[in-house]
Amino acid sequence: MFNEIRTEKNIQNFIDKTNSLHDGYIIGVQYTNDIMTNVDENGYFTNPDATKLILKILVTSIGDTVVELEFEAIREWQIKEHLWDMTDTSIVFDENGLIVWSNDVFTDMSDLKNRSYVIASSMKWRIVT
Repeated sequence: MFNEIRTEKNIQNFIDKTNSLHDGYIIGVQYTNDIMTNVDENGYFTNPDATKLILKILVTSIGDTVVELEFEAIREWQIKEHLWDMTDTSIVFDENGLIVWSNDVFTDMSDLKNRSYVIASSMKWRIVT
């Protein structure tokens, strides 16, 4: 069963249950975009609300548990090479109400670009194993 992130209390629950993803390693990334084709005679239509990103993170600090993060309506994302392991995680709501997740603590949006991150309309999570 997935747990949704909609409030600050949901964020704190995620941090508590996943140990802030401390000693976490991204072991899986799956991105989908349901592009609608043949909208006009010559084109296609991309809809950012029809995107989904699933991250699987092995968290060794809580007994080799796999935590799955699912984001929908992706606005921006990046997985940085050689930053697969993490010591902390951050989740905040930006000024537009979007969810911003990062594989580490960040100070501002320019600092965010130095790490793996996702900006999306929704986020949910679950413990897989």
